[in-house]
Amino acid sequence: MMRVFDTYLYEISKGTKPAALLTCENALLEKILQKLKRKDLSYFVQNLDRAKVNIFFGNKECIDVIEKFLNKPMYSFSPLEDFILGAILGYDIKLQCKRLIEHNKVK
Repeated sequence: MMRVFDTYLYEISKGTKPAALLTCENALLEKILQKLKRKDLSYFVQNLDRAKVNIFFGNKECIDVIEKFLNKPMYSFSPLEDFILGAILGYDIKLQCKRLIEHNKVK
């Protein structure tokens, strides 16, 4: 898990990824938050259950936007919220657009 986290930190520091999402055990949370604070990266923690959390981290502007609509589980996101989150996390923008278009065709 820490290897994935370190890879995300590297990508964010090089500007190839604006923000990242890591799902981890609560036991790792403090260690991860300490590293994020040392790197002066913004973050937002979403509790999933008693054992796991989602940690969104990266550029301040990106985390500010994510934090605005993460007041509900991700499975209940609107197609537009899902698109925005995927774009912020650096997912393939063409595929994100395709998913949004496909979802709108169904309606």
